Formats: sequence, C-alpha cells, structure tokens
Amino acid sequence: MNNLVLTEDEKDVLQELMNIAYGSATAVVADMLEAFASLSIPNIKIMTTEELFKTFAALKNSSYFFSTQAFSGEFNGESAFFINEESANNLAKHLELESRDDLDDAILELTNVLTSSLTTKLAQEMETEVSFSLPNILKVPLEEIEDVVTFQLYSQVIVIDTDLNFEDQKINGKIFILTKDESISWLKTKLNTILEQLL
Repeated sequence: MNNLVLTEDEKDVLQELMNIAYGSATAVVADMLEAFASLSIPNIKIMTTEELFKTFAALKNSSYFFSTQAFSGEFNGESAFFINEESANNLAKHLELESRDDLDDAILELTNVLTSSLTTKLAQEMETEVSFSLPNILKVPLEEIEDVVTFQLYSQVIVIDTDLNFEDQKINGKIFILTKDESISWLKTKLNTILEQLL
C-alpha cells in the first residue's frame, strides 16, 4: 500500500485540481437549484474501506439518502453523494415537490449534475476523459453501509470528500469520490507529470 500513498507535493497538485473542479461543479448546481451554494475545501486521503466506514460512522445522522454514479476511463471509480433526511426534506420544500418519487428524482438529478460536472472537470484538468453510468439511489441506515454493494468493490480507495452547503435553504450534502488501486497508480503518474511541467 505504501507505494500508493500520495506525497505532499502530489496531494497539493490534486488539491488545486479539485478546487478548480469543485468551483465549476458548484456553479452548475447553484444554477440548477437557483440558490447560492458553497463547497468546503476538499479533504484528500488514501484509506482502506474499513477506515472509510469509520468516517461514515462519524456522520451525525443515522439515516441518509445515498446515491452513487460510476465513471470509467483511465481515471475510474465511483462518486457517492449523501444527503440526510432533514436536508432532503428542505430540498423538497425548496423545489416545491409533492411526493417521495419526486424527491428521489430530484436527488438523482442533483447527483448526476454534481458528480458528472465535477468528475468531467477534474478529468479535463488531467487531460483525460471519463464516461458515466446512470446514478442510482437508496436510503440506508449508516450501520448497514458496509453491506452496500458499491463498497464491496473496493479494498483501498482514494477518498476526496467535501461538504455541499446551501446555507439559506439548510440543504447540506457530503460527496465522496472513490477510486481503485490501478487508478491511484495512474493518478500518481499524472500528478507527477503535472509537477514536472510546473518546475
């Protein structure tokens, strides 16, 4: 695993690329919801899925709407978006939705717009392309998160997480980008190429 740890320089470059990508994605989502949104500075770590579950356990609410969208290419993996029940209800109010099906559709659309614009921009910054599967959604208690098939596909992941916050609407979500060993190796090579170009 040690050869897949990001150096501080690599992490700094990835941080800059993520800041660009998140800024672009935030603007797209804010336009979609016609509301001002902010994203926290991305936090980047490589960890085992067991460590990731501990991260999820630290989330304060017990039940979340959880949507995922896989992406493929040289850089491949899966984006995961969490939104708790209170924020989901506030999203429904903001969009004047009338049913649970409408709310599911809205969360899927939000996930699709957010993760696809985010990952596409990140890929562009790394001079590669990605394609996407359709997002899917489930509602899951956090104590059952280990049983979700998505996480059984990964033994070790690079986790880039941030908080999406619509302060006035009291809508808050958490985004994770998960990727596998081979993509972490590819990413390290790409980040070092970018570093060499900067020197």
